[in-house]
Amino acid sequence: MWGMKPSTKRMLSILAAIILLIASVFVYTSLIKPEYKEISAMRDKSATLNQTYNNYESLNKKFQEIFAQYQNLGDLEKQLSMILPSKIDAAYAASQIAGIAQKNKSNLLSLTTRQLAIRPGVGTVKGIGTLRMEAKLVGNYEDFKMFLKDMESNIMISDLVSLRIEKQKAGDGILYTLTIDAYYQAE
Repeated sequence: MWGMKPSTKRMLSILAAIILLIASVFVYTSLIKPEYKEISAMRDKSATLNQTYNNYESLNKKFQEIFAQYQNLGDLEKQLSMILPSKIDAAYAASQIAGIAQKNKSNLLSLTTRQLAIRPGVGTVKGIGTLRMEAKLVGNYEDFKMFLKDMESNIMISDLVSLRIEKQKAGDGILYTLTIDAYYQAE
């Protein structure tokens, strides 16, 4: 090679470059290109698996939330039956009125109950029954205001239908005659 002409050296270096180029194309097409396709397929599969996993996690979280709500449904039903009982319960309603009167230092003189006509429901909604209570209380005005406030915030749904206030003939207190409607779910 040292004794060669420059044009021969140039030809050999061009030939060596062409051989190296052909060898690199051969290595790329036979070794690298098939592996690249396999790597690309694995990346696609990994992305699909990640998306499936994320969907699974999201659905599992939603399922857990729904399951927790379903677990609390019994508590909700119990609370609803306290607010709007599923049947007429005069003793429960009377105890609510008596308890509020006692809490507010009012003397409950009498309490009577009677059932009124049931308002029919529509479709799958149950009808609403009304339990009318007539109560007579004796107490001072401030205690009676607290009685009314406690009636408003009581768990039992009720309406004050009428109120009559009279000064008692004997004693310090004021006589309050109330008509209260409490409601329940009719069968």
